[in-house]
Amino acid sequence: MSRSIRRGAVAATLALALAPLAAACSSGTDAATTQLKPDSAYTQVGTIKVQNLSLVTGDEGSGLVSLGGALINESDKPETLKQVTLAGAAAPGTMKGQDGATSITVPARGAVYLTGEKGGPSVTFSGAPDATAGKYVDVTFSFSTVGQTKLGVAVHLPEDHYEALKPSSSPSAAPSTPSAPATTPPASAPATGTSASPPATGAASGAPESGGPTATGTATAPATTPAANSSSRPPASNEPANS
Repeated sequence: MSRSIRRGAVAATLALALAPLAAACSSGTDAATTQLKPDSAYTQVGTIKVQNLSLVTGDEGSGLVSLGGALINESDKPETLKQVTLAGAAAPGTMKGQDGATSITVPARGAVYLTGEKGGPSVTFSGAPDATAGKYVDVTFSFSTVGQTKLGVAVHLPEDHYEALKPSSSPSAAPSTPSAPATTPPASAPATGTSASPPATGAASGAPESGGPTATGTATAPATTPAANSSSRPPASNEPANS
């Protein structure tokens, strides 16, 4: 077989092998390469798109889980996210919206991003021990107008680009303990009271100066006896005239 015939056979074989791939690439937006789905969860309810959802755990044993994602409003009116629940959590998620609101409002033709940014909107769940990394847990969104939607969301460890979403524990009440030492200074009050009491006893016993050497407890007795004797002697002052 000549060299030119062998080249023609190889070209024909390659053309047959590449024909299915060429057909897939030429099918526009329906091509298989455009049908790949991201790892993060997404859904749509009415005019609200919920995209790029992920759950991120807190410290081991804390039971805290935070929600990350994007809420996109395709309506001409604002939409309010009233509640978010996590399957197995002790309570609905704690939401922090704009200006300290307990709900999150998605503006008309706008979006809200849950990225873990300090001071930004957030959703945090507590008491969720079953939400461990590698699992999918159902999350339910309740909106004011379009209603509810539920979907499974993957749980991740707070690592790499998920680290910013790590939920933090609420501040403890430990800073209030320093007030305890402030109560100890009144304990010095009895010391000042005892120092004030000796002058008071000294004034009571200081009527006669001769009583100074005696104990303060007995000083009151001598003070009363002279008075008693002087009151009993008025008749005796007249006796020298008889002698």
